[in-house]
Amino acid sequence: MKECKECPWRVINKHNETIVEFSKRTDKAHNCHMTKNGGEKLWEVDEETKCRGRLNYEKKNSHLI
Repeated sequence: MKECKECPWRVINKHNETIVEFSKRTDKAHNCHMTKNGGEKLWEVDEETKCRGRLNYEKKNSHLI
């Protein structure tokens, strides 16, 4: 699965680092921030709009859970 070109797991900047680090620290998934659920509903996960970068992270780290 490929992330979108603006994915926080792919594009490094301070805002994206905050999203990724919070997601890792709390082990919480989030919606793709480029979809309608990505703004105010970023952390109210909908499987259809779940962030692909986070999904890839979960696949790579599933052995740790």
